[in-house]
Amino acid sequence: MATKKKGAAQSAHKDQVSDAELQRIAAAIEEVAQNFPPNIRNTVRQAAPYLAKAWIFLLTALPYVVKAIREIQNLIGMMPEKMLWAILSFLVCFFGGIFPATIAAAEAWAACGGIEAWDQAKVLLSELMKVAEASKEEEKEEKDGKEVQPPHQIIQKKLAVALAVMEPDKVSGSISSIYIGWIGVIGVLRLQFARTITLGEVIGAKVYKPVSKAEPLIESMVAEEYQKWVPTITRWMCKFVAISLAWWIQRVISAVHSAIRGGTIFAEYLVDFLHEKGYLQVEHKETYIDEAIGWSIAVLGFLTQLALGFQLPFLLNLILLPVQILEGFIVWSVGA
Repeated sequence: MATKKKGAAQSAHKDQVSDAELQRIAAAIEEVAQNFPPNIRNTVRQAAPYLAKAWIFLLTALPYVVKAIREIQNLIGMMPEKMLWAILSFLVCFFGGIFPATIAAAEAWAACGGIEAWDQAKVLLSELMKVAEASKEEEKEEKDGKEVQPPHQIIQKKLAVALAVMEPDKVSGSISSIYIGWIGVIGVLRLQFARTITLGEVIGAKVYKPVSKAEPLIESMVAEEYQKWVPTITRWMCKFVAISLAWWIQRVISAVHSAIRGGTIFAEYLVDFLHEKGYLQVEHKETYIDEAIGWSIAVLGFLTQLALGFQLPFLLNLILLPVQILEGFIVWSVGA
């Protein structure tokens, strides 16, 4: 009984500390918002509690994310290189139409110095981890001192800690490399998907002409002060539907392309790996086995995506949620 009471007391204490930390960070964000332009100041202040929760979640999750990345790197390092590329190509077969922008971005990233940018991203992550560790040490000292500080002093101390522990040359070089690589990726993708966006806009304009004839009927069903918005909303709805259709067509094209490419690469690396291990006596250049395997996997991958409607099934959509968010961000960046 005493143990339960002690556990409940500890849980309540943790909740109080968590609430106090949230209030402290939210107050700091509101303090910073005072320096923002008036048109976004109120929005930032209203979002301060949610931003504070997001910040605490980020700091809490960051060590686990870094640990997971390191474990994945160790696992990848243990795998034979050809098997690694075979597995990646196999995945491309089944997800090329679901994540067309992400796969295209990965190819563009590799062509625009992605390896160097990835190394710089790891350097930047290590610098951020140094800041997180130093910030935790400072918070422990503040809790021991039990001194309540105003938000602007908290921000100044956090900034001072970050400036003290980070190496400016490493941070500057990392950010520059990542930014240059990202700009190159966006440039390549905009050229690659310009046809898709243009097709959507043209279809939207053509569809709007017959749809616009229904605007008087829609206006009669809307309050007089809102009738002026009917043409604009109708035009944007037509454009949205048309661009969505164009992206769906692009998904089909990307699915076919990625299925064929992924299947053939998968088969080539698989046959070469089996040849190295002694299970096959010939390489992929000397046999048609890789073509048979590659095209079979390509057809299976495309039909699977088509059957799923280019949507992830349950569980996979949860596991690959970060990739879905990345896909949406890339599509938004290309269309912005």
